[in-house]
Formats: sequence, structure tokens, C-alpha cells
Amino acid sequence: MADRDAGGARAFAHRYGCQALTDYRDLIGRVDAVSVVVPTVLHYEVAREFLAAGIHVLIEKPMTSTPGEAEHLVALADQRDLVLLVGHVERFKPAVRQLMELADEPVFIQSRRVRPFDRTRAMDVGVVMDLMIHDIDIILGLTGGRVIEVSGMGLRVQNSHEDLAVAHLHLSTGCTAWLMASRISAEKAAEIEITTADRAIRLDYLRQHTVIQPFGGEAQRMNTHGEEPLKAELQHFLECVQGRDRPLVSGEDGLRALEVAHQLLRTMAIVAPPVRV
Repeated sequence: MADRDAGGARAFAHRYGCQALTDYRDLIGRVDAVSVVVPTVLHYEVAREFLAAGIHVLIEKPMTSTPGEAEHLVALADQRDLVLLVGHVERFKPAVRQLMELADEPVFIQSRRVRPFDRTRAMDVGVVMDLMIHDIDIILGLTGGRVIEVSGMGLRVQNSHEDLAVAHLHLSTGCTAWLMASRISAEKAAEIEITTADRAIRLDYLRQHTVIQPFGGEAQRMNTHGEEPLKAELQHFLECVQGRDRPLVSGEDGLRALEVAHQLLRTMAIVAPPVRV
């Protein structure tokens, strides 16, 4: 494994019985596949070098800083017939995979993803790219449509980027989506509710609890259990590399979510609270 923190690299290597390196480029020629976990601004540079060297890549979300960078990675992976999996880890939660099957032709979706302020959390991107992009990816996966209209508002409080954002999406399928994300909330919560022609479905991501409410019928409640999402994501990546599966969140999927996030950021009005004197 490679980490700029030599001490951290040695501790990891001792725990898992591997070699500790401090330069990721030293992995080239020694590995067939890598998981890229670096600040967003470095995603493109690091992933590009591995793909160019013929190495399969799992890259954390957001895929890159810009859609242009993501497009280049997708093209590079296609040219070299390599796996490019994007780490939208929510997709690997059992309840989310179940939701994808239950929510047939959504007409309205609302999502809320919030957490308290945390100074130790990486703040190299705003809340849209940090948290809301999870829900953008899930909504695109649920509807199978493209976003034709987007608007929103952001609030900057503790950072140079937006800390709270509200977004409105209209998709080519006719579905409308309302999204809210915050990292300055009083609590941690993550939930989505989907309305179809005949029922409403609500999922609590944290509890993995789903409620299905048919219109005119009794509610069905389910708790879903399964493998830890990050472990499931890594195992899925290995299966894709070995040719036994296809990426659940492909490079193209990561690009689509990134494009919507950037479209929102371009059109979103961002305000800051007045300065007290």
C-alpha cells in the first residue's frame, strides 16, 4: 500500500502483511488493481497514471474535480479494457439495492442527508460534492433518466464552500426530485422517499429500514441486513476485475452524477449569513 504518511503506511502494512510505500507510483508494475483514496483534487492525476499503466481502478466519489477529467478517465479505461468502478458506497447497502427494485417509475423523490459540523472531516469540496452527490447518483439510478432542469440554493457558514444546499431536479422521465444536504445540522440523518403511481416508499439509510405504503392499503415495514457496504464494494471490485461481475457504479455512472452536481453548482445561488459586528 502507498501513503504519504510513512508511519501510517508502516502500521497498515504490518497489520495486513504487505509492503509500505510512500509514493503511489511505486505500485505500478507490482499490482493489478488499486483503490484510490486521496483528496478529490488528486483523483484524476492518480487514477490516470494507474489506468495508463494498465491497472484496474476503484476511485472514491466524487469521481474527479471536473466532468472533463472524468470523461478522460472513462475513455482511458475503455481504450484499455479496464475496470473503472466509482465508490458511491451507498449503492452497496442492501436496502438501497432493494430500493432499486421496489421503486418502479418514480414520479416524485425527496431526499435529506444531514450531519453535524465536524472540523476533522475533509472540507476540500462543498456539501453538494461531499454528501448530496450520493443522492444524485441514487436518483439517476432509480429513474434511468437525464436531468433536463436544475436549480438550487446554498448556504456558506463554516467553509469557503457551501455547507448546506437545497436542489430541485426535473428529469426526462417526468420525475421531479427535491434534495437537501447539510453538514451543519444538529443531527445525523439520511433518508429518501419515493412516490410512484400506486405507493410511497421511504428508506432510512442509517437504520436500513424501509416502509412501503400502498395507496389504500396497509404499510409494510422491513429491516434489511447484509454485508458492510465498504466491504461489499471492495469485494464487488475484485469480482469485476476477475471478470465475474460488471461494475454496479461504472465510470459512466460517476460521470453522470458529477455532471449534474456541477450543473447545480453553476446555477445555484450561494449566500452567507451576515457578519455580526
